Amino acid sequence: MAPRVLFGEAVSAWERTKDPQEIERYLRVYYYENIPLLADLPQMGREIGPYADTLSLIGYRRQGELVAVQGFYHYGRWLPHFVDSAALEPMLDDALRRRIRWLMGVRRIVDPFLERLWELGFSSDYDEEDHLCYVEPETLVPYPLPEVRRATPEDIPEIAELRFLFEREYFGTPEPFISKGWCHYVAEHYVQQGAYVVERDGRLVAMVAVEAELPELAHVGAVYTREGYRGRGFAKGVVTAICEELLARKPRVTLTVRVDNEIAYHVYQVLGFRRWTDYRMTRLHRF
Repeated sequence: MAPRVLFGEAVSAWERTKDPQEIERYLRVYYYENIPLLADLPQMGREIGPYADTLSLIGYRRQGELVAVQGFYHYGRWLPHFVDSAALEPMLDDALRRRIRWLMGVRRIVDPFLERLWELGFSSDYDEEDHLCYVEPETLVPYPLPEVRRATPEDIPEIAELRFLFEREYFGTPEPFISKGWCHYVAEHYVQQGAYVVERDGRLVAMVAVEAELPELAHVGAVYTREGYRGRGFAKGVVTAICEELLARKPRVTLTVRVDNEIAYHVYQVLGFRRWTDYRMTRLHRF
């Protein structure tokens, strides 16, 4: 049988591997471009909750050298990475055999995949471009607020509510499609990992959470301030608090901010964050 050909290249000629140690060594070389995959490696093959999004990884060798890796999640997230652009063809061939709903990663990787996907009839109803920013102990400019505190288990219901609002506003997800059970599950995880919150008028009005910890950095996210409480420095306060804690044990803290969110980007610059690289996240549809 002739080799399967996609876009003029014999994709079966590539050697594939699922060796976790070899794949991890590759990912660690490019750690800041693969934060989600590296963070989820310890949970591979483990049942960690009813909403756990199971990860599988494939590596691609050319002439005996691993030059690409991509991760697939049960609920449709797809995170590719390569150092040899020729690997795009076999990677895409494998991706098309799966249910892919979100393509995510650094822009230099994601953009070429999207060009191919548009040719194949895919479209998108959500396309987000982000700056990955970082701060180090010597560059952090703190903005302390007395209202900021570490989240406790008693805060989980309200953190779940803030996550629900975040999903609705940030991603534009209609309320009927946002699982309150999932939001509660995420809120539990946030508290376990060390979230910070602001309480005003008897309720939580702002939050930030740890989303990943690697030896090289900690990544924070879910920075959200309830409508009606914005412009008071609460985001700067919670981000300051979580950074001060994390930078005591990590050389860097990172976060992503949408390129069109100039207000948030300015806030992070004031705190001492610098732009590192660019990410992109696209929700895919195929007709």
